[in-house]
Parts: sequence; C-alpha cells; structure tokens
Amino acid sequence: MFPAPPKLQRQWAGLTSFVSVERSGQRDGQPFIETQYYISSQSQTASEFLRATQAHWGIENRLHWVKDVTFAEDFPLRRGGNAPVNWAILHNFFITIARYLGFRTIPQAQRALANQLQKVFSFFV
Repeated sequence: MFPAPPKLQRQWAGLTSFVSVERSGQRDGQPFIETQYYISSQSQTASEFLRATQAHWGIENRLHWVKDVTFAEDFPLRRGGNAPVNWAILHNFFITIARYLGFRTIPQAQRALANQLQKVFSFFV
C-alpha cells in the first residue's frame, strides 16, 4: 500500500491509495503467483486492506464463481426478455437453500435435491 501522488489525487477526486496484493498457491496442481492492483479512496494500513481484499475474494468465491461456473450465467442458454433475470433469481434462491440446508457444495446440493421438492421447500414450514 502506498499513497497516491498529490498531483494524481488532484486529478482524480477521492483517490487516496494504491494497493498491490500478491497471491500465490496451486491451481490444478500447478503453482502460481499473481499480483493484483487496486485503487482506493481509503487510507488504511496494509493489514486492513488485506482483510478487505480477502473478504471480497470470499464473496467472489462463494457467490459469483458459483453462479459463473456451476450455473454458467456468463453464457445463458435462455436469452431475451426476462429469462436471464428470472434464472438468476432462481439460482440465487437455490444457492440460499443449499447453504441453509448445510450442503458443502452447490453441485452436491443439486444431486441431493434433484426431484426432492419437499426437501427444497421444507424450511418454509
């Protein structure tokens, strides 16, 4: 984390900090290292920025990734009109139910709850 230069702060209203976050780990058995850059209107410590970034990744991994990969929302089969929005609502509903019922993964919930509407709607009773 480092402060944005004063000249740039004058040109970009609200700009306070630049943040660089390096991530490393393994994907598909292969090591990786990547650096991501952020701009911020906040003036925080590096630890505070890291906590906020990790919280964002949690949202990305627990919701957006599930919707993109499991439900392929980036490439909808049903196009036009309200279909994509309606399907997104149903996907959100199912994700909520699956997590409420304690399933570890959404595909696990899909397999367990297929043709089991009484289980899906059991928490309404």
